[in-house]
Amino acid sequence: MRFLQSWQTIVLTFLVTSVSIPSSLIANDFRMETEVFVEGDQTPASTSLTLFSGSTVYDFLNSESPQGEITVFDVSRGRFVLIDSQRRLKTTLTKDYLLKFLEQVKSQASDDVVQRYVSPQLDQKFNPSTKTVTVSSDHLTYQATGVSAKWSPAIQQYRHFADWIARLNSTRVGNLPPYSRFELNRVMAEQKLMPRTIQRTVMLDRIGLRKQVVRSEHSIHWQLTNSDRKRISNTGNLMAGCKEVSINEFWKMRSQASK
Repeated sequence: MRFLQSWQTIVLTFLVTSVSIPSSLIANDFRMETEVFVEGDQTPASTSLTLFSGSTVYDFLNSESPQGEITVFDVSRGRFVLIDSQRRLKTTLTKDYLLKFLEQVKSQASDDVVQRYVSPQLDQKFNPSTKTVTVSSDHLTYQATGVSAKWSPAIQQYRHFADWIARLNSTRVGNLPPYSRFELNRVMAEQKLMPRTIQRTVMLDRIGLRKQVVRSEHSIHWQLTNSDRKRISNTGNLMAGCKEVSINEFWKMRSQASK
């Protein structure tokens, strides 16, 4: 697989970064708007709109851009469908594919990568007064502030999505393994919190003189708008009319388009 060496690089991509969700835990529909900022920039590097509708999650990355990408997470079928709306292409990744990908990368990763990002020694802290969760190792720190959910099932519903989107993002060239993000998601869910802000700090050298800080801000609304429902309907129609291609072909064409 052509992505296997990507975990040994630190890049500027932030991960938005589980078992199946029982039908009894499917919450009412809700939406999450996300802005991602690199270092101290005031302008977001990326934006996304994530719609939780029944057992399906629709994620629209940079939806106002011609290069925007749509990800559909079909929980009941155990698969992701990635859609390039401009070229009317789609590719499908199953949960099994992602799990096998991670196992293969773990088996081929260097000892240094394993120590830093695959099996890191993580410390967890929670400040109840500020609803702040910190998950940290010598090389990577997540610090998140949370908000309470309107419906309890939404907590596990979001965690399930966040775990699997982290696995999906790990297949993209240059992205980090998902394991530290899993721990953040676990502690947030344990404290019954949804994310309001998440800051990730990666040490770019062994002595901590160089680091990369990426911050995401999340706004949750506990119902879908008419525009959201229309967007979901349009996505279903678009998906039905797209040509299916392999994951390698999909990424190749996306990479060429961004140049």
